[in-house]
Amino acid sequence: MNAEAKHIPGALEELEGVATAARDAMTEDIIGRVADSAAGAMDLVDKINRSGLGNAIPMLAQMVENGDMQRLVNLARIYGSAEDALTEDMVGRIADAAGGGLSLLDQINRSGLEKALPTLTRLVADGDIERLAQLARVYGAVQDALSEEIIGRLAEAASEGLSLLDRLNRGGAGRLVEMLAKLEASGSLARVAALLPTFVDRLDMVGGLLEAMESAAKQAEAERTAGGIVSMYKMMTDPRTQETLRFMLALGQHMHESYARRP
Repeated sequence: MNAEAKHIPGALEELEGVATAARDAMTEDIIGRVADSAAGAMDLVDKINRSGLGNAIPMLAQMVENGDMQRLVNLARIYGSAEDALTEDMVGRIADAAGGGLSLLDQINRSGLEKALPTLTRLVADGDIERLAQLARVYGAVQDALSEEIIGRLAEAASEGLSLLDRLNRGGAGRLVEMLAKLEASGSLARVAALLPTFVDRLDMVGGLLEAMESAAKQAEAERTAGGIVSMYKMMTDPRTQETLRFMLALGQHMHESYARRP
């Protein structure tokens, strides 16, 4: 007990020293600041009490416990970074894009394009959209490949084709088509097509026959005789005349047999 009594004067001296130091450090400026801070804190507490913010403290505590408060803080940081990165030019572009998007939506709504959505859905499901895209790519490639020279050639070929069609139309090609249709219906066109290769192969023979007929006509015109039994006897005894008669008889016989075999 005596030991504790001995320490009391020392403690009082220390407290007195602290109070003296605090009194010396508290200038009028510091006292004013402390008073302002205390007044501001009291005003803040009064506003919190009046606004009923105390009722939100349990909810805030739950948000802190669930980590939602940290997520809000992260979202606020992201928003702050985006706000710092957005210049006036970027904000103007975003506003223009948003305005254009709203205008497009308004036009789609007015045009009734939503009625085409089922059809577009079927096109996507059937793969027709992909085919249209491929067709557009092919058209784009063709358009890129078409130079002025190629376009000129195509236009010239198309013009010549139209001119040919006009000539055929004026020349009665329609009647020729009708005749070919009749031949096809009767089966004659098939027979002509079957005989055409043989006829082409024997065109030389037909040409020789025509030349022989022409030469014979000229020879008969040039070698006119007076007639009579003597001239006939000389002609009949001529070996060439006999060969010609045998050829004509053989030709007649083969023609008769050929026609006899026809149904």
